Amino acid sequence: MVAVLSVTLLGACGVPATSHAPGSTAPSRSEDASVTSPAEVTTTAAPAIPAAAAVPEGGPAPATAGRIDGPAVATTEADRRLDVELGATCDLALVQALAARHPGVEQFVTVAADSWTATTARLELAGFDGTRWVCQTGAKVAMVGANGTRPLADRRSGDDTTPAGVFPLGTQTAWDGQQFQFFGNSPDPGVRGTYRAVQPADCWGATPGAATYQRLYERSNCPGPDDEWLPRFGDVYSNAAVIGANLANVSGDAPGEPAYAAAIFLHRHNYGGGTQPKPTSGCVSLAAPDLVAVLRSLDPELNPQFAIGERTWLTTAA
Repeated sequence: MVAVLSVTLLGACGVPATSHAPGSTAPSRSEDASVTSPAEVTTTAAPAIPAAAAVPEGGPAPATAGRIDGPAVATTEADRRLDVELGATCDLALVQALAARHPGVEQFVTVAADSWTATTARLELAGFDGTRWVCQTGAKVAMVGANGTRPLADRRSGDDTTPAGVFPLGTQTAWDGQQFQFFGNSPDPGVRGTYRAVQPADCWGATPGAATYQRLYERSNCPGPDDEWLPRFGDVYSNAAVIGANLANVSGDAPGEPAYAAAIFLHRHNYGGGTQPKPTSGCVSLAAPDLVAVLRSLDPELNPQFAIGERTWLTTAA
């Protein structure tokens, strides 16, 4: 159940594709594509992850890690409109540690793994309501790379790790000029940013050294082996958000440059024809209901950031 807190502001994959486009073939391996068996499963028994103890919270400025002295439960009015799951708890100590190092951020999606090689992580969403940090969701089971997570500067496209670090909600410019943060093969689920309905010629470049690397260019049924023809990914890319890893100043779109990352998204789990979600080849994935809830709550006006990696490293260094 979701509650909306509001008053007037005082100030301003491993195996991703579960269905294919008609007449298409399974995509070749890419940043989040290696197996594409169709799957009709939309819910599954997710792998268990230990529940974190609820962390109380106080009211620091966004860039200050102050004293924490109250549970983050949606029971009172806040200064900014936030979608909040009633009773949600999250790791606010982690959020405040990140906020202290990243001034101006007022929403974090934390994707915290227990180790660098773990393929599951706890995804939580927290927002700053103008007075204090609030847990917008409780922990959701996320899948990350088949080889775990790795700091962006140390990874390369194709190594089956999810880039670790703090990355913005990305804005991509498509071949037709549209700028967007969200996209999908299904209708807009109600996001707060710009949503791109996937077009028949949408191809996301992921070939290191190519001028189209980390760009959405025009080519129907682009063959790969690394580039992703978005319609081919069906339900796995039913709805997605762009994670801005290696997006603002792309490295890897010219020969000799390190190809850090391309086509890194938050998208729906892939089940590979079975009932259990599969690790990705670089993206972060969620069960469909969890994905829609997070996408609807992401607010570009809050400068949302994805904080991804091993939990202790996220707390102390990211």
